[in-house]
Amino acid sequence: MFKNIENKIKEIAEKINKSNLSDQDEVYKNAKEIFELAIIYKFLSKSKQNSDWVFYSEKLKEILRELDLSSEKNDELPYSKSEITPLIDSIKDLVTEIPESEDDK
Repeated sequence: MFKNIENKIKEIAEKINKSNLSDQDEVYKNAKEIFELAIIYKFLSKSKQNSDWVFYSEKLKEILRELDLSSEKNDELPYSKSEITPLIDSIKDLVTEIPESEDDK
């Protein structure tokens, strides 16, 4: 695939080189085609470099699907409000019972 694109770019470049440069529309058309092929070539080159990433990304997605990590939200609190109030009162009582030290003054 890469060799085909390279050959086509060279062919068009030679056509521009041999053509009459006074025909600006033809030169523009050929230059535009070279530019488009160069973009495709660059994209394919990057895709080839990133092929390992794509492979491992797909593997990761497959493993996560197998693990089924979907979770349902549990709207219920793991504790009730009636348990919190006595706990807070107990903490307040403990704090008032702690003697004040020299550092606190």
